[in-house]
Amino acid sequence: MTTPNPAVALNPQEWRERFIRVILKVASLLGVVILAAAFPIAAATDRILYVVLYLLLLAAAFASMPYAPRVYILLAVILAVGVDLILTRGVWANGSLFLMAAVVLASLLLDNRADFITLGVIAIFHAVIAGLSLGEKIVIHSPTGNDVGVMGWVVYVADFVILGAIVLIASTMLKNALAKAFRQISDSFLAVEIEKKRLEERVQKRTEEIEAHINQFRASTAIAQVIAQSQGYEDLLENIVRGVAQEFNYSHVGVFILDHQKRNVYLQTVSEKGDASMLGQIFRLSADRKNPLNVAIEKNVSILVSGTEGVNFARDPNFPRARSRMIIPLTARGNQIGALDIQSSRLSAFKQEDVEVLETLADLTATTYNNILLNEEINRIGAQLETSASAQTQQIWSKFTSRNKSAYQYTPAGVRPIFSREKGADPDALYVPVVLHEQTIGTIKLKKRKGDAEGWTERQRDLVEKISAQTALALENSRLVDEAQKSALRNQMIATFSSHVRETLDIDTVIQAAATELRKVFDLKEAEVIIGSAPSSSQTDDKG
Repeated sequence: MTTPNPAVALNPQEWRERFIRVILKVASLLGVVILAAAFPIAAATDRILYVVLYLLLLAAAFASMPYAPRVYILLAVILAVGVDLILTRGVWANGSLFLMAAVVLASLLLDNRADFITLGVIAIFHAVIAGLSLGEKIVIHSPTGNDVGVMGWVVYVADFVILGAIVLIASTMLKNALAKAFRQISDSFLAVEIEKKRLEERVQKRTEEIEAHINQFRASTAIAQVIAQSQGYEDLLENIVRGVAQEFNYSHVGVFILDHQKRNVYLQTVSEKGDASMLGQIFRLSADRKNPLNVAIEKNVSILVSGTEGVNFARDPNFPRARSRMIIPLTARGNQIGALDIQSSRLSAFKQEDVEVLETLADLTATTYNNILLNEEINRIGAQLETSASAQTQQIWSKFTSRNKSAYQYTPAGVRPIFSREKGADPDALYVPVVLHEQTIGTIKLKKRKGDAEGWTERQRDLVEKISAQTALALENSRLVDEAQKSALRNQMIATFSSHVRETLDIDTVIQAAATELRKVFDLKEAEVIIGSAPSSSQTDDKG
């Protein structure tokens, strides 16, 4: 639905034009009825007059012409009818109504005192007619049929002028009141229209802000997903600079990494291929307050500078296109890693909401970077532990198998030990190593029955490998249990020995108990405990 323009809907001139069109069309329709009724009884001159006036009325009603000619034609027709009626039928007849109607319509349809002018013209007309009638130039009858005398004309003209003046004053007051109401309503409509435009502008502005926030949220979410999927720190830094540059439309995005002494930074990654020549370039941190990189890293705060700040913006010769620059420190768990450098060729390119989003992405980048380094350190330590465990396993099982060469074979007669190893490999057998901590501690040999020509399937091999893995774990657990039992036995022997030795405070008794317990524990032929310097082998030989 189209809202009408208040300047048109409340325009008095527009109302007048619509009103005059309606009046003219209604008068055209009624004119046919009036002509049909008056034509048979009218004189020839009146008939010609009525036809001419009706044609003028039709022209004003349906022809294309400006507003003023339409009004003047209508007033002329009404005045002509009124004058004709006065001249033919006398005063106080219907002619006075037509003349008064002309005055009222002039008041409604015209400005600039046209209504008073019309009233004055009609009064002059009456005066002229009265003069001609009193001079017996023309004959004007009264309603009684007699001639109109001086007093009759005076009373008639006075009544018409007074009545016309009252009508005009009332019409003028009404027009003024309506004009004032029109102005007030127009002003109200204008105020509503202005407020509507303001509201539309505010809604549009708010909508743009919401759309900007939604775009920022989408961009930050996409970058966060890429950061979360990064595998290494190089991949992480490439993703963050490329994502920020593309999603936020910045001319340059780079990452500076601090060295271990935190005295220098080197440019690790850039978004623009044209800046790739500076990769690895070292920048020494100094106390230069005009360098935003130094200030951001020293104070561990985000620094935002723009070309509109005049002397506060120090152009970096390495980045001559930058008109706005923001440097965000990368810090994770209190450890300062480096800085995220974001530049734009536009003035005042960074808004507050941009700063908040980019700081969040920088924190996420720093945390992810730190986690990647921690994971790499954990993997390195894990690899070292695995290598150490593998070497220890090799050493322990080599020592164990050197003392215990255990081998068993299953035959239809049962399980029997194997005391000699075959020198060559059996081509019909399946050999699966027993692996523990990446070290081979044994071998499983499987051989099918004679007459079974079917080879080993992949599923069978996989099953044997799983059994081999479980066997390796079982052997390791058995060895650990055996070592634990031996260690417990040793601890028990030591505790028993200590309790027997400590039963007395006599030195000879302690020595005798020690010799007795040592012989029992190790099942020896003899055991000696000598206090003092033990005799050397040469002295013993001399005594012998």
